[in-house]
Amino acid sequence: MRIGVICSAHGFGHVGRQLATAEELVRCGHEVVLITAAPAGLIRAGARVEVVTRSVDVGIAQSDSVTEDTEATRALWLAAVGRIDELAEDLRGLDGAVVDIAPTGLEACRRAGVPALAVGNFDWAWVYERYTALAEFAPQMREWHAAHPAMALSPGPGLTGFRSVTDVRTPLARRASPVRIDPPSGFSVVLVAFGGLGLANLADRLPQIPGVLWLVTPPQGRIVRADIHYVDDVPFPALLAGADLVLTKPGYGVLAEAQVAGVKLCWIARGVFPEAGYLETVMLARGDLPVGADVSAAVQRALALPDPPAVATTAATEVAAAVLSHAISGARRRRSG
Repeated sequence: MRIGVICSAHGFGHVGRQLATAEELVRCGHEVVLITAAPAGLIRAGARVEVVTRSVDVGIAQSDSVTEDTEATRALWLAAVGRIDELAEDLRGLDGAVVDIAPTGLEACRRAGVPALAVGNFDWAWVYERYTALAEFAPQMREWHAAHPAMALSPGPGLTGFRSVTDVRTPLARRASPVRIDPPSGFSVVLVAFGGLGLANLADRLPQIPGVLWLVTPPQGRIVRADIHYVDDVPFPALLAGADLVLTKPGYGVLAEAQVAGVKLCWIARGVFPEAGYLETVMLARGDLPVGADVSAAVQRALALPDPPAVATTAATEVAAAVLSHAISGARRRRSG
């Protein structure tokens, strides 16, 4: 089968977790078309994954990972709605699709006659209705949800408006062999992970801490400082698995990969984004630390804590099986009709 994986590029967490699904589909002998605005160089997909660079939806427009811009979001959302028919043409010929969690992608699948399975730990209708400037768009999103089944990841508020919802209890994330960037003797490695949106003034936010080597990856730019090492040739999950600690913001992707790898997190608050509280609850329960006003003190406290246990997961297998079953059912309905 030829399966589309249609992802929001908001922060790259949506793409990161669905790469686990793509890998499982390929392992089972299927072809995958990954459709997203995330840069192909960051995806590092295998040979049997075709990457199509296309903006599917917009999420929330942000100047960095912790700063939202709702007025810019309005304009971007209206433009995305205007591209649905164009996207639908691109999708014709697919046997099925996983959509994370773009409502425009779901509607494009419906118009193209492609059986679609929505996957996410929240949906954008739930997010938009929590912002005064965006709430008017939520009812349209839920109309586009209604034709499709969904799988709800955890932690999160769940999914709303779908034909059916099945819970996925374990993290959807890639498992990678750790790659250790060898620090000077006696140093700890702290990976800086603020996703596709980065963090403004990062060099000013990373204090020089005795015994700490910071790892920075794209899309953050290079920072010339002796205690900061820039890495652009190692897949992110492998870097995370080899780090002693990750400095991040609350996001499903980095949390899920840390759970699977058994790596500690230390996080900076994420503005008013409504998903954050659900993630922070799980992060606190596993012993991760919020930063507060003093990054240096928080990082040193976190490094002294024991690592959390790694979490076993079957999520990618469950999602792959569900989208294949949905695609097969759709094909049978078309033949019988």
